[in-house]
Amino acid sequence: LAALASPVAAQSPEHPLLILSMGAGYVTGGDIWRLDRQYTYAGASSGELDSLTLSRMFRPGFTVGVGATLFRSPRFAYTLEISFLGLTTESRCASLGPVASPYAFDSQHINQQACEDIQGKSIPTNAAAFQLGGTWRLATRGLVQPYVRLVGGVAILGGSFIEANGMVFLDSVDYQTRVRVFLADQNRRETALLATLAAGVTLEAAPGYQLRFEARDIVTRIPTVTGPGNHTELEPFAQVGSRTVHLLALTVALDLVLERQRTRRY
Repeated sequence: LAALASPVAAQSPEHPLLILSMGAGYVTGGDIWRLDRQYTYAGASSGELDSLTLSRMFRPGFTVGVGATLFRSPRFAYTLEISFLGLTTESRCASLGPVASPYAFDSQHINQQACEDIQGKSIPTNAAAFQLGGTWRLATRGLVQPYVRLVGGVAILGGSFIEANGMVFLDSVDYQTRVRVFLADQNRRETALLATLAAGVTLEAAPGYQLRFEARDIVTRIPTVTGPGNHTELEPFAQVGSRTVHLLALTVALDLVLERQRTRRY
């Protein structure tokens, strides 16, 4: 009976730790997709075609977030994190040859204007992420405590990763404008799954506070262009697929450490 008995909570009290965090960091960029050839009519009443190369890439951005980590044991903890991911993208456009725009049917050089507007344009494709997971501390004592973390969840996307359109001026005097669409997004995806693998260290800053430095690999699947749109349509819907991307991030956070102390009873 003595061998089978286990200590009750009052005899061997736990000391749960609740850590509230607020942090920010830097997210690296990378290429997303490239379409080598997209045809488009040179004018509304012309059979002439222009041929364009279109692409999209991530710009380096930032991330901010808040989180909570609950240690019910010395090493393992449950983690909840809500973050904003600055996934701003940049569009690119280039003509594969001289723009076929004779003055007889396109005196405004619409395709050239639109392509120049697309080139280098910033597209707001930021995301709000909600993730759950766990944290494992490699050391539980000392001023410096390394750890690893794995969380996953869903991200709400703020814009289209597919669309390619530029603004053109039809009348330089009255400033009449029009949007020229080279690629359209037929079914814009609004959510994406993601997972974050992180490793970092915590440093005790003051009683009840600590600094946390962390390196992250954010893995997510985003929509990408896999083929050209039909240039005969008013809105040339692109052929769309998915691609897994890795976004590396460096973050720093301030943690508020709350410890629940249990009194011992005899």
